Amino acid sequence: MSSSAQDTIFGFSTPIAKGAAVLLLMVAVTVFLFSVPGDGSGPHNSRILVQKFYFLPLLLAAAWFGFRGAVVATMAVTAVMAGLIVANWPGNPEAHVERMGEVGVFWLVGALAANFFEQQTKHLNDLKSANENTLYVLASALDVREENTGLHSRRVADYALRLAAEMGIKDPDALAVIWKGALLHDLGKIGIPDNILLKPGPLSEDEWEVMRRHTEVGFEMLADIAFLQEPAEIVLYHHEWFDGTGYPRGLKGNEIPLGARLFAVIDVFDAVTTARPYRTPESHLGASAILRQNAGSHFDPDIVKCFERVPFPDWEGIASRNSTTLFRKATS
Repeated sequence: MSSSAQDTIFGFSTPIAKGAAVLLLMVAVTVFLFSVPGDGSGPHNSRILVQKFYFLPLLLAAAWFGFRGAVVATMAVTAVMAGLIVANWPGNPEAHVERMGEVGVFWLVGALAANFFEQQTKHLNDLKSANENTLYVLASALDVREENTGLHSRRVADYALRLAAEMGIKDPDALAVIWKGALLHDLGKIGIPDNILLKPGPLSEDEWEVMRRHTEVGFEMLADIAFLQEPAEIVLYHHEWFDGTGYPRGLKGNEIPLGARLFAVIDVFDAVTTARPYRTPESHLGASAILRQNAGSHFDPDIVKCFERVPFPDWEGIASRNSTTLFRKATS
């Protein structure tokens, strides 16, 4: 289970929602516990059976909040157990002893569960970090090979996340797909011969035919890797045009996956605002004008509008963190 899947188990994705779920379960079990017949002497005592349902909120608290959550939940259960003993005193001593023993089991299970889930979280975070570092290496290998792109892959990945935020995309899994797809968008260029990839002048039509294959090559490299199957769609479709004249499939409008439509804007923005041997970089305002001019043909016009709502300092900060200078206006 991925860390994001663990975070959203049963549909609860925020700390408040998770805390409310644990509390609701705790209250439900407590109400049920006090509504069943009082302590009896038989082996099938109703309350003794019902109180075992406390393991569910306790385990959820441990999974979602670690040791702190387990301690708080177990203390709440302990208070309920103590309340039952007091309310039924002297009652059935055997039931009281069993209930006190169950409290000890609750504390043991809470501690073990919290330790297990925290170890799992650490393992998943380490695995996630290792995966991200591997992706960085792949992207950096291409950036170094192309010589003139610098930190292009990292920069556009950060740009893409900022635009996604402006578009209201908040789901962690969706953002991860966009980030990975942006980072690896040109991975297929590893399969393009140097005499074409590094050619300083214009490409011939035959050479362009070879160059356009990089989207499919990149897709084929990633599509069989489970956690990269969705990002692979961005790699495949980021050169599709909104009017259907792009490649490799000639998709049009909403046929193009949202992540690919989003990234198409970012890819061109970064391409025109960074220096290349054959041209000087555009300013932010100049790049924005290019995006507007091509909204509806190359780009999704709604995404271009979202791009323009992002304050210039946000783009400038991302560029600076990735060793690039971004100018608001053209310098003379």
